[in-house]
Amino acid sequence: MTGSGHGLAGAEAPAPPAPLTLALLVGALTFNTALCFVNTNVMGINDTMVMGSEVLLVTTALYLGLGRSAAPYVVLAVFISYAAMLMAMRPLLDPKAVRDFLIPIAFYMLGRSCRDPRLADRAALTCGLIVVVFGLFEFLALDVYVKYFNIIKYYVARGTVAPSDVKPDTGALFASGIRPDSRTLLPFLGPHRASSVFLEPISTGNFGAIIYIWCLNRKEMSKRWLTMATGIGAIILSDSRFGANVCIVATIAWFFAPRTPRFVWLAAPFFVLVGLTIYGFTSAEVNWQNNFGGRLLWTARLLTSLSPSAVWGLSPDKPFLSDSGYAYSLNQIGLIGVIGFWSLFIFTPERTPRAWRFKASVAAYICLLMLVSDSVYSIKTAALLWFMTGTSDAAPDDAAAESATEPASPRPGHLAAGTV
Repeated sequence: MTGSGHGLAGAEAPAPPAPLTLALLVGALTFNTALCFVNTNVMGINDTMVMGSEVLLVTTALYLGLGRSAAPYVVLAVFISYAAMLMAMRPLLDPKAVRDFLIPIAFYMLGRSCRDPRLADRAALTCGLIVVVFGLFEFLALDVYVKYFNIIKYYVARGTVAPSDVKPDTGALFASGIRPDSRTLLPFLGPHRASSVFLEPISTGNFGAIIYIWCLNRKEMSKRWLTMATGIGAIILSDSRFGANVCIVATIAWFFAPRTPRFVWLAAPFFVLVGLTIYGFTSAEVNWQNNFGGRLLWTARLLTSLSPSAVWGLSPDKPFLSDSGYAYSLNQIGLIGVIGFWSLFIFTPERTPRAWRFKASVAAYICLLMLVSDSVYSIKTAALLWFMTGTSDAAPDDAAAESATEPASPRPGHLAAGTV
């Protein structure tokens, strides 16, 4: 299941400075929180400031991660050429499509250039502690939290939410910050769902699932159980039914990965696409409910609403597709682009069987997440996820790494230097 090549990063290139890499990952996690604080207490922000922050983060990740190997530059050139072709064929310029797919490329290459899973361990623990501490602050002192972080005001300022869509019953929180029905995980905690540094609970739950998957695969990591506890804590605080279910499915994928052909994971999202399309065209169901069946129905409806030009990424229309990662991906880069990106992810070589297990678990997470959201492209969680994936793929085998660091023993019959 593993490849022997070095893939997208040159092995001879020096690894980026660990403190700078860690600071970049924490910055991707928390920059929205900082902008929300500024918008609430200092001055108004706009979407240009948000995009500028993301451009700075992605550009820095690319600068640190490209290395000396030609392969990353080839991948980047092919992607930019394809994106430029799509934009030339559309009557409307949309740089967001480029941004969405540059995030995985940039942070995967950054992780691959670092090659040290212990740095990803530190990043997971650091980010996990930040998320849980901030989530507890929100949960235990909500009035103080919204005084300094007016979330809905921030999303209106950046243009994500229209003023007319603001719901009075959620106060200063995001629309999903209060569950309208009963809480699933620990119901005695009430309807409030912690948004933490993500400013909305969906990403908080997704983050928890990512941390769990990493800890599942890193049995020898320092403070493994504390790190896993932060992931589970994020899922509970945000009452993420999706995050809890992903942990179960990802665990199954991890166990069966050594016996699962790579082609199965290559085909998985496209089988889902075909199934949802058939369901959308044939289902007579019209009543939507806020459960898994309802979300499947909604994403099937969004998929079947796409025009043929949208399926190939050529439509000038930008309808609201954030509730379906599959429909959003097709509309942004077309079916050919989706096939290309997913194939690159599945077939980029990893050095160890353990790395394939992690990749299979991540593939399961992505396939499930795109059923209900396009947040797989959100830098808030995607930066850490793709950094982990790149680090996992490039990390050397433990036995090989140990043998490489052990001093060579003198051959029998020869004295080692410095002996008498």
